[in-house]
This record gives sequence, structure tokens and C-alpha cells, in this order.
Amino acid sequence: MRLLRPDLLQWWLVIPVLVASCGLHWRLTRRFRRREAIDRRFASLSRRSTWRRHAAICGASVLAAAAIVFAHQDLIVMLDRSISMRARDIAPSRFARATAELRNLLRQKPEGIDRIGLVGFADSSLVLSYLTGDVESILFYLEWLDAEPSVLFGTNLGAALKSARDVAKKDDRPTRKRFLIVSDGEDNGTELKAALDLFRGEGYRVDCIGIGSEAAVPIPLAASDTEESYLRDDAGRRVTTRFEEATLMQIAATTGGRYVRSTSGTELARAIAETAKGDRRIVGWRSSTEYRELYPSALAVAAAAAAALCFLL
Repeated sequence: MRLLRPDLLQWWLVIPVLVASCGLHWRLTRRFRRREAIDRRFASLSRRSTWRRHAAICGASVLAAAAIVFAHQDLIVMLDRSISMRARDIAPSRFARATAELRNLLRQKPEGIDRIGLVGFADSSLVLSYLTGDVESILFYLEWLDAEPSVLFGTNLGAALKSARDVAKKDDRPTRKRFLIVSDGEDNGTELKAALDLFRGEGYRVDCIGIGSEAAVPIPLAASDTEESYLRDDAGRRVTTRFEEATLMQIAATTGGRYVRSTSGTELARAIAETAKGDRRIVGWRSSTEYRELYPSALAVAAAAAAALCFLL
């Protein structure tokens, strides 16, 4: 068994205090009963505490204190901001669809996710938000990204991974960190191999969601659909982009993560939800140790004990 929140381990010191308090209360109750005995005729009508009631109270208290330690995990999202994400093979565009579905994820955050961090990247990367439980803060940055008019060339997945790792390392809570890349798969950087070696060595898993179709599509420079709004080469021809999943599959396979493909945008919501929940599509394999959260079971037993207590009162 591994504790996901060892920083809250001191809460377990409450458990012996609770047990001692329950024992003291039971002794005082017994002493009082000996002094003020109830006539046998009225014993069945008595509402005095029984050993079952004491056990239910003590059990519920202990399990509630223990459940605090088995906390949630954190998610660090790396969002591709490069110009190729403006392609409209996914309606309304790859980037707009990605930010829309990330907003849906934030508004309906999966139970297993506690805090979320956000990294934007193109040729370089930028930490937009360190790990926070403030959903509105992340939503604000997504809105800002949607309205940001800057044209960002190049894609450096290695830089994105490095920034995401920095977010994890600077966090003062030793919780389990999960990483998610949303990108169309192009990588023009030289830092990817070194970043993957670090992630694999430290046991971090990176899940990847690829967004884009197989067709070569033009790259808009502006929101309009006019002829002049597309990226062109020196000869005046439209520059096209094509989705590339090989790099994303490599990242997922190397780190033991999962890879999900979204070719029309309609699968993106499900892909993000499945990735956040931990469902996995196998793109490679390696031996690793899995840790399962125990706090839901502890809370369920505590709730059952509390319910039993209500019946006994």
C-alpha cells in the first residue's frame, strides 16, 4: 500500500486519540450505569448507548480520519498552441475544439482528479497555471488562449514536457502527478528524447490525445475564410499540415501512458474523459507498478457505519 498524500499522514495521529476518547467514554458510561441502574422492566425502552453504538461511532471516526490520507491525484495538461492547430479539419478548428472540450473537463472534473495545471506550447513552452484547484483560473486562461491572435510557428514537445515536469517538481505536495498532451502531433524540436528519458526514469506517465484528420489541410492565419487568410510559402502556394500520430504514440509507449486519436472532434470529449479516468488504449508495454486509491472504500465504510449508527440511535 502506498499513500498518495503522505503530507497528510499526521492526520493519522488523530486515530489513537479517537480510540482513546471512545474507550474513556465507554468507561465513564459503564461507571454511571452502575451508579444509576435502570429497572429491568424499563431496560427495553432505554435509549442509553450500547456497545454497538460505541463501535459504530468509533469506526466511522477512524475511517474518516484514515480516508484523508488517500487523496486524489493531479493532472498537468500540455496544450499545443502552434499555428497548425488552427487547421479546420476539426470544426471549428483543432485548437478551438480542444479548448472547448478541456472546459467541459474542468466543469465536470472527474472524481479522481484533484488539481489541474496548464502548459501552452509551440516552438517554446509557457506555464500558464501551476497546479490549482481553482477551476475558474484555468477557464480564464483557456478563454485568453482562444482570443490570443499571435501566430506561433513550430512545435516543441520536448520543451512542453520539460515545463510540465517543472510544474510537478515545484509543487510542495508529494501527490501522484498525471500528464496529458493535446496536440496534432507535429514536433520540430530536438529536446524530446532527453525529456522522455527523464520522465521514464522518474516513473511519470504521459497520456496523449491526437487531434486531426488524415487529409492535408491549409493553415488559416486569421479567423476569416478569405483567400488571403491562409499561410503561404515563398511561391504563393498554401502551406498545408497533416496530422502525425507517430510522435504521440512514441511518447505514450515510452512513458507507459495511453494514446487516443480524435479524427473528427466528436471523440475528443470522450478521449479526454477516458484519459483523465485512466482508461487506456495499448500502444506499447513495459512492466510497472500500479497503485490503487483506497480512500473511496474507507469513506464508503465510514458512511455505512454512520448509517448503522442512525438505526441504532
